[in-house]
Amino acid sequence: MLNGLQLLDLLRETENKMLHLHRAIDRISSEPDFKETVSVLTVVVRDYQMQLDKMKHALRNIEINQQQNHAVQHENTQH
Repeated sequence: MLNGLQLLDLLRETENKMLHLHRAIDRISSEPDFKETVSVLTVVVRDYQMQLDKMKHALRNIEINQQQNHAVQHENTQH
């Protein structure tokens, strides 16, 4: 399992890859010879988007767990 910083780095790397894919799709989408390539790249972008959504969800869970742990620790020191 990745820690929060590793997950954030992976998230940024994946977003960067998606940006490059979007640029490539934009450049070749008007070319009839690349219609199949555009379709394949669009599927790849969708896969990356699903990965991004999962990573963002996991990152939110890490943040929530850390906040809950901090609150419990704070509460324990109050008693």
